[in-house]
Amino acid sequence: MNPLFTLVCFTSILFADSATINIDLSTFHPGDENSNVLKHYYNITDRITAINVARIADDVGFFVIQAHTFIENVTLSNSTQPVEGSSSTGTNIGLVWLAKEQKWEPFARFYLTRNAPIDNSIRLLLVINVYDERDPVPGGCNLSFETDIAPYQIAEYTDDVIIVKSQPPSVDGSGRCDDKKVQVDLYHLYLGERDNTIESYFDNIEKMLSVRDIMGHGTMVPDVDVKRKYSRMYSSYRGTGEVFAVISKFGNGTSAYVPAVSYGCDLTKWQDSCLAPVALHWKFFCAFVLFFGLFICFFGHRFFKFTLYIISFSFGLLVTYLVISMEEHFSFTEKTVTAFTVGFIYGIIWLLIWRRFGIPILTVTLAFIMFGFLVASLLFNTILVDIHVLTNPVNFWLAFTSTILLCIIVSMVNMLYGHISSISCLGAYGAVASFCFYVGGNLPYVFINTYRRVAVKDFSMAVVDPPMGVIDAMQIILWVLMMTFGIYVQRRHQMGKPPFPPNRNASSEDGPMNETSETAPLLYPDYPDYVRSPNYSTHGNYYMYSHTG
Repeated sequence: MNPLFTLVCFTSILFADSATINIDLSTFHPGDENSNVLKHYYNITDRITAINVARIADDVGFFVIQAHTFIENVTLSNSTQPVEGSSSTGTNIGLVWLAKEQKWEPFARFYLTRNAPIDNSIRLLLVINVYDERDPVPGGCNLSFETDIAPYQIAEYTDDVIIVKSQPPSVDGSGRCDDKKVQVDLYHLYLGERDNTIESYFDNIEKMLSVRDIMGHGTMVPDVDVKRKYSRMYSSYRGTGEVFAVISKFGNGTSAYVPAVSYGCDLTKWQDSCLAPVALHWKFFCAFVLFFGLFICFFGHRFFKFTLYIISFSFGLLVTYLVISMEEHFSFTEKTVTAFTVGFIYGIIWLLIWRRFGIPILTVTLAFIMFGFLVASLLFNTILVDIHVLTNPVNFWLAFTSTILLCIIVSMVNMLYGHISSISCLGAYGAVASFCFYVGGNLPYVFINTYRRVAVKDFSMAVVDPPMGVIDAMQIILWVLMMTFGIYVQRRHQMGKPPFPPNRNASSEDGPMNETSETAPLLYPDYPDYVRSPNYSTHGNYYMYSHTG
């Protein structure tokens, strides 16, 4: 009797009370893009599931087995009782089977364990990638992960960033490590915003399973030094899922790591953790910003002092929050309360400055600075995003400051139109960005990513690359339309009027203007005595002189 047949039968009897998955790899060969990846979905109900992989082709040097689940963590191991060095736990996990270590036996067995079941059954995506013995082994030079060979990635998140960790590949199945010879490329792929459906989750994982799929669907991440490559930082867009993939290359051989997925939040607490705004006071704040943004966009220059207070309040709040965020020991509440307090006082101070001096250039400069800050933030989050030379903080802030100064200079050419354009742009952005918190959208991250440059350590090395979906494109169009219409409305209202409102307090400091100064001629209002004749008469505001022979 065939010993392999006996072994399979014995396994089936042994796991009669649990599930068994039998896989035939006889038709899967390395090097063939059409037959080097096996993927299949299963509904798992048992606590332990045995996975038997049989009839492995002779030309397979090693394969990577992957297990993907949604939300619920599972353990993939080589034994029924997971042991350190041969098991992996998570939602996107995998192990490597080396033909040399198994003495070229065409059979392998793995076990999938549900540690803490959430539902009666879970959906499992089981994937096997087969490779030649000369292909680089993903995670073959593992130094810190729990398995001897770690073909998977670990995604961790904070409020601001997602950190994806992986291990260097080995040159081949022999375990040789050479970072200079093995090339590693990182890719990522965004899911739809606020899309936490299981169908979208698995569909996007399928797009990042093989080397060809990754290169076809993913976006390549800018290269960095070796130390940061295996602990890559990404800017977090909370509620937007992101698939991370790694490709290793050596000579003509290539291999793919197990893709990892993160939403930047806790999926089990979707409403509270992944959607914003969460707290009630933030919802009211967004509503106020929405209202004031619309008001300033269309009526800001007409109500000059009110707009001055809002702009100076925002300026003081922003600068204060950025400065105190450099200190890590302040809590979020402390930073928020301090920033709002300073902003409130700052707005009053600038109103007093306008009342005392009444000089437009002093007051409109704040609007120009805020406008320049918005333009610079937009520029370095879109066109100039993830440029290597800007990973140096000095280069970034020099370029950022230069952009602000350029906007100020351009706006100063015509202060009236510059002020109207600035407040229309700022007001429209504030309105649309606040609206994003209720319906979704990534427009607020134009400011948030700039804040992270200041507050988050090593954020200059993070991958920013913001997602761009249909809703984001629609919000950008809405922003542009609102800004354009706001400029038109305010310029039309200002036609035939003084460019800036007169400041009666500043102009009357030397005392009230008397009637004589208002009615006197512009030239020589006070005539010398020798010019005046005894015979003269006045008609209206004109002096009539007569000569006597």
